[in-house]
Amino acid sequence: MVPTRRLLSLFLFAAPLTALATVVMALSMEELTSMAPVVVHGTVQRSVTNWTEDKRGIWTWTEVSVRETLKGPRAATVLVKQPGGVLQGIGQSVSGAARFQEGEEVVLFLEPAVDERNAYVVLAMSAGKVTLEQTTGPKVARRNLAGLSFARRGAPGAVGPVIERETLGTAETFLARIRAAAKGGAK
Repeated sequence: MVPTRRLLSLFLFAAPLTALATVVMALSMEELTSMAPVVVHGTVQRSVTNWTEDKRGIWTWTEVSVRETLKGPRAATVLVKQPGGVLQGIGQSVSGAARFQEGEEVVLFLEPAVDERNAYVVLAMSAGKVTLEQTTGPKVARRNLAGLSFARRGAPGAVGPVIERETLGTAETFLARIRAAAKGGAK
């Protein structure tokens, strides 16, 4: 009986951890490019956090200076709206939401926010944000998928874990791949 209790308590302890993931469809970079009305390569300038009108939620707006519009209308900057943030010592976190750092170089797959003109949301949560970062060697493209799980097409009810830090190749190769996908090439 004791081993069963230990197993049950282990399961009950681990169960909430798996429930913290947000489930999005598993999409290739080409599918993300095709689905996103706007794809930009830019640099994070600043973020501002504020309460919702009813003071029950927190949203963060991030201004991104656009280096290159890969798809969609050209703009000098885009405003990205994300759920969660920290305000007045109170934090709200949404599992799988993209996080932004000032000065970060990013490629974003965006769609218009349904409730705010001139603002966008990241398509597929953090799966639609790729960071271009320099460590050692050439600059690389990476996604931070912490807090996400992927649902796979053709496998009803199949939700799979993700690799939290996914490397997508060199930044140069990744950008070429997205440019080709935006022009309707490379499927």
